[in-house]
Parts: sequence; structure tokens; C-alpha cells
Amino acid sequence: METIKVFLLNDPDELLGGVELMLSAIEGVIIVGKASSGLVAIQLIRQKLPDVVIVDASLCTKSSTDLIKTLKRAFQKIKIIVLSWEDDFTDISAMIKSGATGYLLKNVKYHELHKAINKVLQGQTYIQHSITAKFINGYQRENHIEELNILSAREIEVIRLIAKEHTSADIGRMLFISEHTVETHRKNIWRKTGVKSIVGLLNFAHEHQLI
Repeated sequence: METIKVFLLNDPDELLGGVELMLSAIEGVIIVGKASSGLVAIQLIRQKLPDVVIVDASLCTKSSTDLIKTLKRAFQKIKIIVLSWEDDFTDISAMIKSGATGYLLKNVKYHELHKAINKVLQGQTYIQHSITAKFINGYQRENHIEELNILSAREIEVIRLIAKEHTSADIGRMLFISEHTVETHRKNIWRKTGVKSIVGLLNFAHEHQLI
């Protein structure tokens, strides 16, 4: 079994001794270095070439996301796991988008820390089990917002009127636009939402709370 080299980047005022003890107890894992600042970490990581860097989210003089981006630019192959007390979707999402492939709470247990290291080294993204559902719900909400952003305010109006079973002629009169313009909006709605039927459009409208 190949040795897994881990580097700890943590705030000296934060007690990560428990994590360090757990890492020491995992067969095949060795801690090759520690640092309490990004600048020092980059110098040591270049020397030690760890497989995984565990970053304490409370560290930085600048934002944690900037630190992770800096590490990923400097060491593209290294996997980064964030340790934090925050379980909010926004915080987790920002870390993952910045380049982290793992996100754990500081109360993580031995078996899950071990699992997270193995998963990220296999190329997967790992989020602590206890907060996975919260992350997925946040991800779905974010995607719904992005999908709605592709629709214009007028197109959303047309969707709501279609859902109420109004014809294109009815919608044109209600919105003071021509029937031809309504048909153009319909075509754009089909294209943007990817739906292929009225039933599909109604499902889309329900999912995005338009009706």
C-alpha cells in the first residue's frame, strides 16, 4: 500500500490536535508537514509534495477561498480538504468552487476522515455525511435560481398564463401584445427550459414555484 502524505495548514489558535491524532492512527497516512500561513505552506508543500492538504477554514488573513485558489494554482494535483465549523451551503459551495475536493466539520470522526481522504484521492468530492442533505438542498435551490435567470420577466408572465390554460390570443390581449409575439415567447420558453410539452412546462413551473 502506497503511503499517503498529508500536510496540515491550520490556525495555531485552533486546536486541531484531535485531527492530527486521528491522522497518525490511519494506516498508510503520514503527516509530512504543518504550517500556519499560506506563504509558509506553499514553500513547505513544494518541498514535501503531499497528496492531501487539510486546510483550517478559520486560518487566513485573506479569505479561505483565495487561499484555496492559490494552492490549486501552485499545486494542481494536490487534493484539498477543508475543516470548518460552518455547515452553511454558501460556505461549502464557495470552498468547492475554489478548488477544494473535501469539506469536513471540525467534529469529524476517525472513520469519516479516513473515508474522505480515500475518496478525494480517487478523484471524488467528499462532503461530511451529516451535512450532505443540507448541501444538496442548497445546490438544487441555486440551480433553480440559475434556471429562472435565463427567462425574461415577460416569459415568466407567459408561463403563468399558459398554466392557467389561456390561449396565445388570450395572453396577447391580457399583456397588450400581438398573438405573434406570444408565439415567439412560447418558442423561446421551450428552447430555454428544454421542456417538450405543456405537461413538462407545468412541471417546470411547479418546481420553480412560478404557480
